[in-house]
Amino acid sequence: MVISLQKDILFEYLLENSQDIITLTDLNLNYIFISRAFLKTYNLFHSSQVIGKNMKNIIPTECFLTVKNQTETVIASREPKVCTFKLNSGKNKERILKRTSIPVVENSEITGLLSVSRDITNEENLKLKLVEKVYQLNTLLSNEKKLKAQKEIFMATLTHDLKNPVQAQLMSLKLLQTEEITKKEKCELIEELIESSNYMNGMLCSILQTYKLDNGIIELEKQYFDVEELIKKCINEVKALAKSNSIEIVCKFNINHKKLFGDSVQLRRVIGNIMNNSLHYGYKNTKLNIDIHLRKGNMVFDFENTSDEIPQDIKNHIFDKYVTNNKLSGAGLGLYFSKKVVEAHSGHIYLTANGNNNKFTFEIPLKQTNNNVKIKWE
Repeated sequence: MVISLQKDILFEYLLENSQDIITLTDLNLNYIFISRAFLKTYNLFHSSQVIGKNMKNIIPTECFLTVKNQTETVIASREPKVCTFKLNSGKNKERILKRTSIPVVENSEITGLLSVSRDITNEENLKLKLVEKVYQLNTLLSNEKKLKAQKEIFMATLTHDLKNPVQAQLMSLKLLQTEEITKKEKCELIEELIESSNYMNGMLCSILQTYKLDNGIIELEKQYFDVEELIKKCINEVKALAKSNSIEIVCKFNINHKKLFGDSVQLRRVIGNIMNNSLHYGYKNTKLNIDIHLRKGNMVFDFENTSDEIPQDIKNHIFDKYVTNNKLSGAGLGLYFSKKVVEAHSGHIYLTANGNNNKFTFEIPLKQTNNNVKIKWE
């Protein structure tokens, strides 16, 4: 009898002092018993305010609907079930409760439900903070990975495009070593070498100044420049290569207005890439035809050569990154970079291939609305 009494006292002490919310309800969700924590949670003063009353009249509607669904599941399955719900405690303070309910069985019949609800707000907040930190870390790692890739592409395109003037300079220097050229031709070669060196120096300075280490972009430096003068510089740069491959460069300017607003350094890289590709691929004893004209408010640059037919799979992806042909010793970035530059000028670039006649074309609008343009790598 003493032991039984002690058990009752201990059980009552547990119910009175437990931080968990303990309730006993019948199948209609009328309260039979509640712990002191229940009163504190719902700002009530005495159990008489709750006992005998229905749950839907005591707890908030959104909480009641969750608990009601849990109750129906417990009765149907005759097994314990767990649910969580949010409870607004006032003063904009929201608590998260985890409720475990078990059926009360007498003579094989369910007569009620015993439920224990625990405040897991701190645990859930810690989980959310952990998820947020993991997300931030993943974002940081992803950004670092992207930045590394952008730097690699930047350096690869720069190296790729520096090879064109370097190769031209080497050929010019070899010509200077021979005694088969006149004094006038030597002077012209030296002038071209100086101009090419200035171009390389300008390209390096311009790119390194505008390349942003924090986001991996190149900012275009747009101004008006003479298109005919730029084309002539590009032709001078590759004429030694054209001569060694027995390809004649024929250029036509079908324009009166020869000024274009754009980044002449970056567009020179575009023209150099296309011309070098055309000369590398072109058949010997053929022509590289360059035609500059106007069409629908755009300045159009056509480069047509005679070469092997381009395979269809290459045609479809020729401006993609790392697409190349085994005839060329390149990284497959020249035309990819060219597309980026042209699109940064609000233009477009494309290939027209018909058998052995291949024509690369890019168009730049004469009127450009956006002057502060950046080339973003992908």
